[in-house]
Amino acid sequence: MSRVASLALLALLAACTPESPIDRACDEAVNNDPAVKLLIIKGLGNPYVQATSQDELRAARQQARLACLRSRGLAPPGGVERQKPIT
Repeated sequence: MSRVASLALLALLAACTPESPIDRACDEAVNNDPAVKLLIIKGLGNPYVQATSQDELRAARQQARLACLRSRGLAPPGGVERQKPIT
């Protein structure tokens, strides 16, 4: 097997790995985060709010995931804070 084929196979296998328990736990924590829930509830049945709050929802999910990873010691503390969308 050539080196390129070996690398391609390795990349394919890496993409097929199952989620770790920590990833699943953080996914659940993101879905249960109060800020994320509030933005989802605000958009229910209102397409205008859904369309305008997508950036806020994305930022809230990123913050919740980062908080989950930090609480487990997997994300570095500090760093540059992401810009929040203008509302």
